[in-house]
Amino acid sequence: MKYNRYIAIGTLLLVVTVAGAWTVDRSTPSPALLPPGQPAVRDVHARCPGAKSPCTTCHPDATSSRWASDRLVPAMAVCESCHPEVKGATPVTPVTSACRKCHSDLGPAGKPVRGRYSRPNIRFSHTAHQQVADCKTCHPRAAARQPSPPHQDVVPMRACFTCHRTQGAPTGCRTCHLVEKDGRMVTQLGGRKLQPPVWLIGPNHGPTWHQNHAPTAGRESSLCASCHVDAFCQNCHTGALRPRKTHPGDWLRSHGVSSRLERPNCRNCHRKQSFCLTCHRRSGVAPDSPAESLTFRGQGRYHGTRTPREICRRARHDIGSCVSCHSERSCTSCHANARYNPHPPGFKNRCRKLASRNRRVCTKCHTNQPWNRCK
Repeated sequence: MKYNRYIAIGTLLLVVTVAGAWTVDRSTPSPALLPPGQPAVRDVHARCPGAKSPCTTCHPDATSSRWASDRLVPAMAVCESCHPEVKGATPVTPVTSACRKCHSDLGPAGKPVRGRYSRPNIRFSHTAHQQVADCKTCHPRAAARQPSPPHQDVVPMRACFTCHRTQGAPTGCRTCHLVEKDGRMVTQLGGRKLQPPVWLIGPNHGPTWHQNHAPTAGRESSLCASCHVDAFCQNCHTGALRPRKTHPGDWLRSHGVSSRLERPNCRNCHRKQSFCLTCHRRSGVAPDSPAESLTFRGQGRYHGTRTPREICRRARHDIGSCVSCHSERSCTSCHANARYNPHPPGFKNRCRKLASRNRRVCTKCHTNQPWNRCK
């Protein structure tokens, strides 16, 4: 019992952890979009007195930058305008206290570390944005002179999306994200997979997404097409992939119980009259299956060892399940003879009245105007 309790607790913690990982709303951009680098000067905006000056003093090329990959780090000549004591310094110049004011991270040889800047996997134009926003709107920590890695001092996607909507700017994925040749968004970047954020209208790729995605996919199919091709959906819906999350191993033998408990879920993908009945006929578990199609040897057909009386009693309570496989002919094959009389005691006293309403029902079993024999 104690061992089982530990398993239950561990399973609960795993579910909570996974759910949290799926539903987290990032406050910083994904490292897949802005990979971390190694700046030459750490926390420069918090250290440098020149950070009080306008941003264009150190980043003059920002106003004409149209690509996120543009290198906007100030050159040494820009730094020398505020730090004349390091003017003319080269990689072989001995490190002094003046150097250490900014270059606190020294390499193995005691020299300042050269900056390594990863290429962003996103589209961004400073030129377009400076017309509607100032620098501190997108880089709040630098404007406040707070320590922060450069790749993290960017507002999250939600702020961008909200601003675009407010300003009437495009909100399509390809506005900011990289796309494939066919126009779909690139979702695999540096070994990381991009997922839609939980706040975005519609998509929510959580642990149970494969079970509840149907309403969103039907309502926002164009949004799904931003990342997926039609074959992605068809491979699951046509059974080509047979996802184990939906139908685990040996599903053919065990699906009967689940189909009774979760019938609405089954109907999201399957139709009884076509999918279920066709398979049951082919497998030999339908009432009109040919004898040579029996595949469940020793297990009998769908009704097993139930007697006709037991089957009919169940039909009175759930006729909907019966008509999934049976037609009216299945009933009349037994009830049209004297062996299984469908009429309750005293039926002759009211059969003429019922026949006057709809004689067609009587002729399915009887011939020669049976209502004439009624009392």
